[in-house]
Amino acid sequence: MLSEFQQRDTQVLGASTDAAAPQQAFAEHCGVAFPLVADFPAFAAAKAFGVFNEDRLSDRRITFVIDKEGVIRHVVDDRPNTEIHATESLEAIKKLSGG
Repeated sequence: MLSEFQQRDTQVLGASTDAAAPQQAFAEHCGVAFPLVADFPAFAAAKAFGVFNEDRLSDRRITFVIDKEGVIRHVVDDRPNTEIHATESLEAIKKLSGG
């Protein structure tokens, strides 16, 4: 679905509390074609977005649709199926852009 996001002038970015090396291995294994950010070891982004789980020292699977002004416009909450995140986020982007 990456091309559909790109056609709508949308930047897709992944962030995780994993270190860079495991993220790179994951990206290579799964064929991830968008940038991944390692939020390790400080977990600053996960904490700032309110998705850090202190007990597990990890983040929750949350997707944010953020507009060009930096305003969060839509949130896809903690669902294990990441395809739902992509589908729901693309629908939100379509609605925000008027179709």
